[in-house]
Amino acid sequence: MQTTNLSVTYGDKAFVGWNFVDLPLGAALLAAAQQIDVAADLARRVVLGDSLRAVEYQLTAQEAEAFAAAGYTGDMPPSVQAWADAAELEPKAATDSIIAEADAWKTALYAIRAARLKGKQRALKATSHDAAEALADTAIAAIRDSIAGVGNAG
Repeated sequence: MQTTNLSVTYGDKAFVGWNFVDLPLGAALLAAAQQIDVAADLARRVVLGDSLRAVEYQLTAQEAEAFAAAGYTGDMPPSVQAWADAAELEPKAATDSIIAEADAWKTALYAIRAARLKGKQRALKATSHDAAEALADTAIAAIRDSIAGVGNAG
């Protein structure tokens, strides 16, 4: 985690440009938790891109799942058709590849969430700067590991 030039508001005081070890413990714990959130936010953006692309991916996954549930028959949904045309795939192959990718990013999002929540709670309960830093580093590493090879991070 970043340990220099930190800014955090704790209680009624703003600590701007501080080193982690110089922050009061409560402010340091909050800074560690905030860095875990930032790492999770970045990981989600790396996997899914911007929020509108995430909506596009979700819509595409829903259409692909419905098309697969219908036995890959009838007209392909527009988002599936777009991928089939772009990748020169048959309807089933396009649909299945969309579903596989959606499953991968859902798994990554669940892993990010779990690491973020667990890491923040542990960091906020730490009893020292060293412990908070180690817990934040562990959570941030778990978040980064959870996106390896997934979506736009691949």
